[in-house]
Amino acid sequence: MEATSFPDPKTFFDEHIKGRKPVLFKGILEKGILPAYKLWTDEYLRENFGKDSVMVELGKKENRDEGGDSFTFTQFLDKYRKENIYMVNDISEDMARDVNLPPSMVCGGMQRAIQNVILWFSSGGTKSVLHNDGLDNINCLLDGEKYLVMIDKKHSKLIETEHWKTNGAYHRVDVEKVDMIKYPQFQDIAWYEVKMKKGDCLFIPFKWYHHVDSSAKGRNMALNFWFNHMMIFNDTDCKDVDTEKPLPLAGIRKKTKDVESIRGELMGVFDDENPVGFEQFTTTLEGTEIVDKETVKEFFRYIDMDGDQKVTPEEMQTFDIKKAVDELPALKKALHEYLEAAEEDDEEDDGEDDMNGEDPENQEMEGEEDIDAESSTRDEL
Repeated sequence: MEATSFPDPKTFFDEHIKGRKPVLFKGILEKGILPAYKLWTDEYLRENFGKDSVMVELGKKENRDEGGDSFTFTQFLDKYRKENIYMVNDISEDMARDVNLPPSMVCGGMQRAIQNVILWFSSGGTKSVLHNDGLDNINCLLDGEKYLVMIDKKHSKLIETEHWKTNGAYHRVDVEKVDMIKYPQFQDIAWYEVKMKKGDCLFIPFKWYHHVDSSAKGRNMALNFWFNHMMIFNDTDCKDVDTEKPLPLAGIRKKTKDVESIRGELMGVFDDENPVGFEQFTTTLEGTEIVDKETVKEFFRYIDMDGDQKVTPEEMQTFDIKKAVDELPALKKALHEYLEAAEEDDEEDDGEDDMNGEDPENQEMEGEEDIDAESSTRDEL
């Protein structure tokens, strides 16, 4: 599906977040909703953020077994056009002054759900692994072109086989050379093709699988907004908001260590709107080897507000987590350690939607659809 404007927050939630339906917003940044789109030339970045420390991947084809390195922004700008490097960095509060949330996110709870705003910056030619994210994602292309292959999460049983890495949420398949003998299930998976151009934004739904290949034609820059997957829309905070205007990011983005951001991790226990019992909830948290079972049991009882031994998405999204930490002191240390562990995993495993693998060689998979920036819209996507 293509669109030329962002829908109002309620429509966006109903049709795309809850409906888990991707949408490509064509040329949307030309409307002036994102100051960085015009401002972030190399010269501007050097002058304003040159001393900032940024994380850089040493290679353009993503390998999640390898880490990155820390550069100053100036060092990166000096090298990126001639070396095989790729910036993957959560933007600073200073950079956030040049960034607005898209109008579709200004209320309904989405403005509080933002977790990371990542800058992906290279000279092109980057390739991501086939992966999914436990967050919803709006990816905006400030410069260059990108090609994506996307697969609906409903195909999880075909993708998450013995070659799927649960820790990191990615597949071992070589996205540049898909071996259809080794991975025969890919012959039976419907996939979608997306071609992004400068000025476009793409919504990638929660846990949809995707691979991103950036054009090797030159400077390539994208911002992606990662936000917690929401199960309910809070329309009460939309009453006094102009939903046609973007919301400045500076000052509203959550700090990584804020206990509220644990809610996004906890929402990952839900694959759909069905409630989860204690055992499934426990398995999710104990995977960190930090939160002991007794602490989890206390926490579960607090979230399970109606006492039915199940936690619903609505309960998870609305319970007062700060109050829970105050009333259950044993949680405080455990939750902060859980966040730190998740952050360390991100540093090891993160990839944009953009670093290791090409499309599945344009192998003819059943149900291929096309969202081409230069051709007709395919509503099936």
